[in-house]
Amino acid sequence: MHRLSQALCASVLLLVGCGSGTIYRGGDGAPTDGLASVDAAADGTVGPGPDAAPGIDATPEPDAAPGPDAQTTGVVPPIGGASGGAGGSTAPSGAWASAGGVDYLIIVPSGYSEAVPNRLMIVYSGTEGAQTMTNNLLQVAGPYGLGDVIFAVLDGVTYYGNGAAGATVLNDVRTRYNVDNDRTFLLSESAGTSAGLQLGLSLRQSYFAAYWANDVNAQAAPTANAASLGFAPWGNAGPGGDFVDANAIVAGMVGAGYRLPADAPYSGPGASTHGDPQQFLAAIAFFNGKSRL
Repeated sequence: MHRLSQALCASVLLLVGCGSGTIYRGGDGAPTDGLASVDAAADGTVGPGPDAAPGIDATPEPDAAPGPDAQTTGVVPPIGGASGGAGGSTAPSGAWASAGGVDYLIIVPSGYSEAVPNRLMIVYSGTEGAQTMTNNLLQVAGPYGLGDVIFAVLDGVTYYGNGAAGATVLNDVRTRYNVDNDRTFLLSESAGTSAGLQLGLSLRQSYFAAYWANDVNAQAAPTANAASLGFAPWGNAGPGGDFVDANAIVAGMVGAGYRLPADAPYSGPGASTHGDPQQFLAAIAFFNGKSRL
């Protein structure tokens, strides 16, 4: 679990000066109220951006535009399509929503339009909670090429080990917003690890173009392989010091035919420390340009 302060500062990312920053981190990701703080880098920055982290897939890739020529039968949801959801409102600063008894925070950019398919990321927070994770995402999404993404954030402690809660949220967002079938992502970390693994590797495996399990504390293998899914998902794991579980997750993804960056599991800055913000930023950088196509 990591915590970036609400005044996230990283001149290498935002290209502006910031005040001092404090990074907060918790324990092993199990539900806990205990928090400890450590100081950020001496210059007040959070750490180097994606280009400074060796081996991560940080170079933005062109997004494949879905269209009728891309339709593939037998894939759920269909490749080249969109959910066609309607009625949802924008929430550029984040807002609480509820579906089937599951509460979550949603970020919907002010430029959202039902007329075009939109990228979506489901997120399970660590022990920092859904609100702090949402604040962090609001600060890093734009600099990392994810400014147009709809984010739906579940509290990793509240829904500890509950992948079904994420499936409920995924269904709700797809109903209320026009979501791109080929550019839906999943990020889980720390306390949200086991729930994310359930959702991304089993319950809704075919829905996610890319899944990064960050600051892991559990392991699982994909239920289906790329051949049976009808496409090869992208995947990776950020150890946060737990190399045993991270290696097991990556091995399962490799065995299932996933596409992984050369540096898998992630071994760049922050890989050996649970809650390191540099590993979190590497995770965010991973998603830009990813698609099921």
